[in-house]
Amino acid sequence: MPRALSKYTIREWFRLRPLVDRKNHARYQVRERIALARTAGPVPLTTIRNRRVLVTISFNDAQVIDWQTKLVARYVPEAIHVVADNSTDLSARDAIRDICAKANVAFAAVPANPWIVREIDGGKSHGYALNWAWKNIVLANRPSMVGVLDHDIFPTERTDPFRMLDRARVAGLVRIAPGERWYLWPGFAFFNLDRLPTDRLNFGRDWLDGFDTGGLNWRCLYRQLSDEDLCKADYERIAVATDTAMDEALFERIDNWLHESRYTTDIDMATARRRQLLELKRRRILDTLMALPA
Repeated sequence: MPRALSKYTIREWFRLRPLVDRKNHARYQVRERIALARTAGPVPLTTIRNRRVLVTISFNDAQVIDWQTKLVARYVPEAIHVVADNSTDLSARDAIRDICAKANVAFAAVPANPWIVREIDGGKSHGYALNWAWKNIVLANRPSMVGVLDHDIFPTERTDPFRMLDRARVAGLVRIAPGERWYLWPGFAFFNLDRLPTDRLNFGRDWLDGFDTGGLNWRCLYRQLSDEDLCKADYERIAVATDTAMDEALFERIDNWLHESRYTTDIDMATARRRQLLELKRRRILDTLMALPA
């Protein structure tokens, strides 16, 4: 939702900003709900019922899915892994489907959504894919616990991320929004379905009120929870190289996982410089993963 009415300045009121924000937010929500209704179709995965499940949202990058499926199988063997593919490149989707088949990982193709045209709308597209997967995979099959992952995050040692839910209802990487509000970054977020006060979640962006993808869950879930209901993952920022500034390119260490963190490299950066940084990050990630024990 947009900011509370009391948070707008007099200048913004004269410019009718509160009304414009609410119109834009309502249009975004209506457009998304219509698209989700049109593409509704439960994915039957009876093997995940009452189990602990990891759901990855993949996007146009078969290489990271190849790495992730192998590392999850090695280091998180108790979890069932599912990939929901939000790719716009059909060749990438075919490659990801083949990787999942070889790895014995369930694959589901996310239908096209209204936000896939522009890179700047990537957060909206990601939120749509999460909402589709939540409705058609998670709620349709009722695992006991579910974690949602970015496609470029990798476990680097034996781990059980669901241990964070032993006493908590939700767990993961916490992002702070204005007004002391918070939400879980939906690239590393975990939910105990049996203990949630609601399962009607909304992973969309609330960009008008300072929230990125996953932020709309503040209103429908997170604001109802106490400190005891949340388990925060450990977090550390890691430089990509000694001569590269953190605000240009970085990795994230989240619990026992390493996140390539592609979109911390500004999409508005000069194209050549951004490509150079992303290639550097990919090489360093590969070096790190290759150095892991066999």
